[in-house]
Amino acid sequence: MNLALDSSIILPRRTYLFEYKGVRFKLVQTHYREYHDHLLTVVRDINDSAAMNRAFAAGAEFVSALAWEQDAAMTVWNSGGAGWRGGSLRSAKPTIFGFRRLPFRGYNIGGNLISIPHVQTNEQRIALALFREARASNSTYLSFLFYWQAMEVLGTDPHTFIENVMRNHRHQVPIEDSLLSELPFAGRSIGEYLEDDCRHAVAHIRRRPGRRTLDLDSSDEHRRFAISVRVVEALAEAYITYYLGMSEKLSLVRPRSGGFPRFADRAERERRRYRLAYPYVPLSQNQLRRLVSHPRFSPTRRRSRSPRR
Repeated sequence: MNLALDSSIILPRRTYLFEYKGVRFKLVQTHYREYHDHLLTVVRDINDSAAMNRAFAAGAEFVSALAWEQDAAMTVWNSGGAGWRGGSLRSAKPTIFGFRRLPFRGYNIGGNLISIPHVQTNEQRIALALFREARASNSTYLSFLFYWQAMEVLGTDPHTFIENVMRNHRHQVPIEDSLLSELPFAGRSIGEYLEDDCRHAVAHIRRRPGRRTLDLDSSDEHRRFAISVRVVEALAEAYITYYLGMSEKLSLVRPRSGGFPRFADRAERERRRYRLAYPYVPLSQNQLRRLVSHPRFSPTRRRSRSPRR
């Protein structure tokens, strides 16, 4: 089974093997200037929809956790069920290739798979998935709705949560006051503004007189909404961090005697003798050049202009 993965980080290794939630995967990176990356797994019967869904759910949850841990933009989708000769995951190679889907905001070189958050509840899983897709979206309006929905997974009212956290726990929200000052609150609180002028404005095109509607062809409106998305992203991040309790970690380890790498919690690591599967090693200049260079794309060089005569 081939899962397509697009990410804003470039990991030091081309391939990683690991087991997550009982499913074994092989992560294969392609060059960031070519196709998307790959998350491969073995499903013996492609007609077994339950097994296919279980594998995709585990892979998607892993991507959500990795994106959260690395503070990166990532998205995942099912690119097909074509297999490969053999059957060994270690020798598996991607068979389906496609273009990347993330909006380009640059790349971060040198992430790692040392640890990810321990997703223990369905609410945590849903919130991380919404946060993942919000960052991956090419539309600021869809991003806003996903961030807003992430603050609803416990049945809470986002407006009430925003008012409470901004009044009593302002330090939990990683957003500058200078950015908030650029928003047109018009005497309202930040929760009232985000709910009425953003959430309701996106969801409803016909509104009562005096209520803001979106003008998709206005440059000022695009800038206002871009700032609003940054604010609601910080609020959703605080909600997931402090109210969903994403503090415990899983570490990617393997038995000291050898074996397939797997993500294990602290209790399991204390019961058995493990070592890190892929320990952190600082990248050398040669390794950095290999990660960013490509045999078919020569590096861009700035041409010097000849002096005018």
